[in-house]
Amino acid sequence: MPDIDWSLLMPQFVIVATLLIVLVFDMFDSISKKTHAWMTIVGSGIALWSSINLLIAGTNTTQFHDMFRIDSYSLFFNIIFLVSTILVALFSISYLGRDDKKQGPYYLLILLATLGMMLMAAGNELIIVFLGLELMSLSLYVLAGYFRESPASSEAGMKYLLLGAFASAFFLYGIALIYGATGKTNIDEISNVLTNASVKNPPLLLAGIFLLVVGFGFKVAVVPFHQWAPDVYEGAPTTIAAFISAGPKAAGFAAFIRIFTEAFPILHSEWSGVIILIAMLTMTVGNVIAIAQTNIKRMLAYSSIAHAGYVLIGLAAASNAAVKGDGVSSAMIYLLVYCVMNIGAFGAVILAKTADGENLVIFDYAGLGFRKPLLGGFLTLMLLSLAGFPLTAGFVGKFYIFKSAVQAAVQPDPVNTWLVLLVIVGAINTAISAFYYLRVVVTMYMREPEEELEFNTYPSTLVIGLTLAAIGILLIGILPFLLLDPVQNAVL
Repeated sequence: MPDIDWSLLMPQFVIVATLLIVLVFDMFDSISKKTHAWMTIVGSGIALWSSINLLIAGTNTTQFHDMFRIDSYSLFFNIIFLVSTILVALFSISYLGRDDKKQGPYYLLILLATLGMMLMAAGNELIIVFLGLELMSLSLYVLAGYFRESPASSEAGMKYLLLGAFASAFFLYGIALIYGATGKTNIDEISNVLTNASVKNPPLLLAGIFLLVVGFGFKVAVVPFHQWAPDVYEGAPTTIAAFISAGPKAAGFAAFIRIFTEAFPILHSEWSGVIILIAMLTMTVGNVIAIAQTNIKRMLAYSSIAHAGYVLIGLAAASNAAVKGDGVSSAMIYLLVYCVMNIGAFGAVILAKTADGENLVIFDYAGLGFRKPLLGGFLTLMLLSLAGFPLTAGFVGKFYIFKSAVQAAVQPDPVNTWLVLLVIVGAINTAISAFYYLRVVVTMYMREPEEELEFNTYPSTLVIGLTLAAIGILLIGILPFLLLDPVQNAVL
């Protein structure tokens, strides 16, 4: 057995150690419930620091017989996952409250899901990707239905479980078909088989690739595999809806992009057209249906679906070998800024909580811009960034996504006409999305409330989390080079 450099696995080890510590401390009733949250934040922070150090060092190697790849790509995605985990844990301290007796398992499941995401990003073997996917998914099923006394939460967990099981079956069946056609499950070895034109059964391989698209399509909530997202986001605890919309979506795309750009680049003409079609449908359906939503969590759910379509633009651009690096790096940039601003938007929704519970109807936000200026400022910034307004991180993300597609469109390739159409559809959808994001802002600042609502005091940890998210959004929006250089160095 080859030597294993355990220091390269430090981020994963730290998360495993943290979840074991949380598990042990949960057995003691005398321990403060906030302790579990701070353990999660500190552990994730150490893992984040370790990932950044490995990224700066330019680590690029494989472990465990080439099944696990530690490179700049997987380490950059680790940063996305861990930032998402830290923000959600900060939001959860006030959201769960002091009286909730089930906080240990809550943070344990978040850490298990984070570990699964890290496995997905680092997986150089389809089986490892599947194991990470299942570890992440099983944790999220339980978290979605975490408030068992809430019928909506229980329903969300059940829907997520049933539809997720089907998606996992499709994904695993796709792996089986790919193995049947190539005799390999290692990403690099599959690429070598395809390059040498030694595929045993090409139709079987194409069927396997299609099933992988279905499996990933469900996990990242793209049309037509998006039906679960609005109901799960609405019924799940708001902190968990924020978590599901960010880290797990990024993990799905991390594996999606690595597998399709590294294992199947020679077949890009077969799968890039499907990706382009799904991207156009996802952006359009997500944005158009979001306009009709009156519940802000459902609006953010359809918004999340639309943003998955924007990320697919980067994958479609990366299918062209000449601009593969630009396509991949643009998708990575978009996923990082999307995770921060979307978690921030859900955090602002939690901040609008009253003594009677959460305010989820958009009209309830009437007048909040002046009555609660801090809340209004945070929510306005997050929504403007999601819409892609200049001087925000969302603008930077969209700019580089569209730039990569335009660069791919001018390359000699049969799918270039479709890439031009994809950019046009993306630009139109960006304009459409501005309508429903700005509608919330207009409601907060230009409409009078029907009744005066008594809002809770601002929890300090929630304000800290939102402040960190706001600083990140503005910093990237004003000084984008702070993000561009690390990402371009982390491309595949």
